[in-house]
Amino acid sequence: MPPRFPSKVDTWIGVVLVAAPLVSLLGGISAIAAGAWMAGLFPIVFIFGLYGLAVWPVAYVLEDDALVIRFGMMRSRVPYGAIRAVRPTKTMLSSPALSLDRLHVDAGNALGPNISPADREGFYAALMKKAPQLKREGEALVAR
Repeated sequence: MPPRFPSKVDTWIGVVLVAAPLVSLLGGISAIAAGAWMAGLFPIVFIFGLYGLAVWPVAYVLEDDALVIRFGMMRSRVPYGAIRAVRPTKTMLSSPALSLDRLHVDAGNALGPNISPADREGFYAALMKKAPQLKREGEALVAR
């Protein structure tokens, strides 16, 4: 089984991610109790569907040939040979990351991907085994 690293979750993002389905669930139950079945089911199905499609789970898998970024039902592959550097960033750009304590994976795109493995040191160690062109320089990995 390839190494898998779940996303770090910032407290405030965790609160928002928990609050949204709870609010939709409570609102939906209230609407259903009042007899408005469609109005009650729509927000529940929408939020839980959105979470399943694009939000949960968020993980980074080091397969044999590529870093696979999983966010919900979506996948993004970054071949190891394309990775030029991995550097810490605090960017707020939309990314498959549940924390602002992120790593920018430089594979030729200045905007991303940006990821947030909970175990950064373990991720670095496993990634250096898969991508031998990367070496540690301070808080970053860079191609030699």
